[in-house]
Amino acid sequence: MLVINALSNLLKPVPEAFFEKLGDTNDVDYIFFSVPYDKTSSYRSGSRFAPTSIRKATHYMESYSERTELDWENLNLSDIGEIEVEISIDSILEKIEKICNELSKTNKIPVMLGGEHTISLGAVNALKPDAIIVFDAHLDLRDTLFEQKICHATWLRRSLEKNSAKILVLGARALSKEEIVYANLNNIKFISALDIKKNGVKWVTEILEKHLKGVNSLYLSIDVDVLDPSEAPAVGNPCPEGISTTELLDIIDSLKNFKLCGIDLTEVCPQYDSGYTSILAAYILLESLYIFEKAKTKII
Repeated sequence: MLVINALSNLLKPVPEAFFEKLGDTNDVDYIFFSVPYDKTSSYRSGSRFAPTSIRKATHYMESYSERTELDWENLNLSDIGEIEVEISIDSILEKIEKICNELSKTNKIPVMLGGEHTISLGAVNALKPDAIIVFDAHLDLRDTLFEQKICHATWLRRSLEKNSAKILVLGARALSKEEIVYANLNNIKFISALDIKKNGVKWVTEILEKHLKGVNSLYLSIDVDVLDPSEAPAVGNPCPEGISTTELLDIIDSLKNFKLCGIDLTEVCPQYDSGYTSILAAYILLESLYIFEKAKTKII
């Protein structure tokens, strides 16, 4: 229980764990925690309720994966609770950095559940991956939004200012001219949802293979609004013509042979539907972990 002891002042327990995964953190590969923060939300707020809703959804789901043929017992994960949220985003990011730094020291992979997308900044600042793959309807490369320098629409730009990771955004379609110019000037690759649909997953995976050449560590960030609202309506900033769940997971499958150093899922606002988006989010996160776990097992 050394990991929990070291982080006990930053986390609080939750009544229901992700897929009921509790136990000795020394014997697991993945450490799950949540950040119920949504203070900078610009359209729909409510992602602070997502961790509770998503955890609850997992208690009524089957855990077997047809895609990977893995099940509950194949995933060595422990849910260590939730960050005590304060008003200051700087304080929240500092806590996330401390947690991810501590986990990386013990070779544990952080699995972070939001909350809004701003929280990803804390994780990538701590883990310093070679590449950041972001699934998102937005580029999150604005310099400010409503005079905020650090928020869900600026986090990726702030990350680039502190880190030298390769960045690739997949599924983008809600774009601003400012962000497109910035991306082009800073060698940030993005592939729109429309291009994914027109050209197919195989075309995307070929681009990924070229773009990620020489990459050792990979951070994966999934904003659920990358999906079409017909599949995931309960998100903070829904946008038409998104990708499908199958396209998302097929692309993630193409990344399986890279070393995963961290993963997060953000921007579910559960009060905007009857609970399906929370179920979908839990499914995506579980399947993503299974994909990397299956590849790791094959390598061993």
